[in-house]
Amino acid sequence: MGDEIDLTNDRIIATTDSAIAKVREAAANIPVGKPGDCMDCGEWSGRLVEGVCAPCRDRLQRGYAKGRVA
Repeated sequence: MGDEIDLTNDRIIATTDSAIAKVREAAANIPVGKPGDCMDCGEWSGRLVEGVCAPCRDRLQRGYAKGRVA
């Protein structure tokens, strides 16, 4: 049986691995988007998600903007 420091290190590693897995999962769920004209403001953007550019998604708090999920 390991001492307290070894057990604590194991818990830290497990917690860190779990946090990294959650971030990777969230990143994998970010929509790819397509270039085009925004349906809201009409400006061209290199990345539209559901037809809306990032500034409009932020303003409207749609999709992933402001930490919200659609």
